[in-house]
Amino acid sequence: MGTIRTPKPVKLFIAVLYPEREILESVKPVLREHFGEIEWESPHLPFTHTDYYRSIGEKLTRVFLVFEPLIDPGQLADIKITTNQIEAQTGDEEKERRINLDPGYFDGGKIVLATTKNFSHRVYIGKGIYAEATIKWEKGAFRPFEYTYPDYASEAYQPILLKIRELYRKSLAERESSTR
Repeated sequence: MGTIRTPKPVKLFIAVLYPEREILESVKPVLREHFGEIEWESPHLPFTHTDYYRSIGEKLTRVFLVFEPLIDPGQLADIKITTNQIEAQTGDEEKERRINLDPGYFDGGKIVLATTKNFSHRVYIGKGIYAEATIKWEKGAFRPFEYTYPDYASEAYQPILLKIRELYRKSLAERESSTR
């Protein structure tokens, strides 16, 4: 029989899609209020991998916001519910929402994303939310699964994912040294 253990804390990030910079800037204080200080903001990249998000804007930009505090991975469903509520607050008469907020975390071995959509490779984590291991850390690099989103598998995202990993390792080391 295995021993039940508390998981190590993980590094929270939110992958944001936005059409106009002012929408992103208006949401940042709300995100800080819920999730803590933003430790790092990635370069802003044009998002051209799918038309799925066209309802929020024609020309979208992707940015990753990485949050300072480590979190319990069991919080992911609640975090996704909160980000959905924040998205809804950006809507107007024309659009249901004007920003897309996809929370996820890095746990040392994989990037995990939260979603409201079920699929064969996703696991239900409660409260109407599913999670998927989107890309894995293996043999010194991020390596995609057959279902990994094309943007996460792209070369352009590799430096961003590596930075998230670096921030996680630093935060974990600091946490472990402070508890000794």
